[in-house]
Amino acid sequence: MPLTSVQGAPPMSAALHAVKNTPAPVTTLPIIRQYLPPKGAKESLMGALLRGALIVGLKPFLGPPWNVATQRAALHVGSVVMPQDGRALVVKDRIGALEVERVTAKAVPQPRHAIVYMHGGAFCVGSPRTHRSITTRLAALTGALVLVPHYRRTPEHPFPAQIEDGVAAYKQLLAEGFAPERIGIAGDSAGGNLTYMLSAALRQQGLPQPAVLVMMSPVVSTEFDPNGSAVTRAHRDPMIRPAWAHQVLDWYNAPADHPLGTPKAIDLSEMPPSLIQVGEDEVLYDDSQWIVEAATRAGRHAELEIYLKRWHVFQSHAGLLPSSDQALQRQAEFFKRYWAA
Repeated sequence: MPLTSVQGAPPMSAALHAVKNTPAPVTTLPIIRQYLPPKGAKESLMGALLRGALIVGLKPFLGPPWNVATQRAALHVGSVVMPQDGRALVVKDRIGALEVERVTAKAVPQPRHAIVYMHGGAFCVGSPRTHRSITTRLAALTGALVLVPHYRRTPEHPFPAQIEDGVAAYKQLLAEGFAPERIGIAGDSAGGNLTYMLSAALRQQGLPQPAVLVMMSPVVSTEFDPNGSAVTRAHRDPMIRPAWAHQVLDWYNAPADHPLGTPKAIDLSEMPPSLIQVGEDEVLYDDSQWIVEAATRAGRHAELEIYLKRWHVFQSHAGLLPSSDQALQRQAEFFKRYWAA
């Protein structure tokens, strides 16, 4: 059960209408829930150990002065010790030149549902391999095919190569006979951004929307608010340094005048039902808050889950940390709620 179920303040537009004595638009307030870590020695002990390992073994090596090869190696080393779910099978494949992993539950040899999973890593690091602790569990929990593109990364391939590769993966699922109402898109961090942007790219290309989106700690800001979480929570975040965020946004190099270049300017009028999960102790906290509020203003259904005392993409510690297992279970339930049978 959530610690609290909070409905946020009315959007600013409603307040302005009230000042002008004109009718305010009908709005639904954002759905925001907070979760404390589950009680128990395993959660508290592993939480402390994992937080310390991130601070010492990963955070210093993500961002300047390190080059991208060093950063990729650091994330890879950190990820290989995260346990995969033995109930899932991973098969490497290709869609043309695009490398992908197909992850399926061993108990469901012919899935009726599918997820395009856009892995995180600040657009420049990470791979399908580094995120198997998440993708194998999503496959096991949902019974779906989880298709994970090894999308082109920066700085070698700047924007919008990553979005284009996500579209290619989605089109492949359609070509294989998966109906849009049985498809979801999910991703973490930069992959959360790509999940959000992929929905917009599909709309712009006249392609059908998936049934559901799930985003973990998505990044949508292209500028840093000096009073926002990117600054105020930097000392609490055990994984992300603001200097890394500045570096990778420069590498990503999304032009503001491109139709997909400014995430906060995207039309959300067709955004599918969306679940956003974020840790309390992370610099990207404000971005998750913004998405749920913007989607709600656009008349779309979005839910935000805030995990207290947890960090950026803590879900990657599933199998070790009970709160991570619970978060992925809630994702699976959200997919099933909106998928067609």
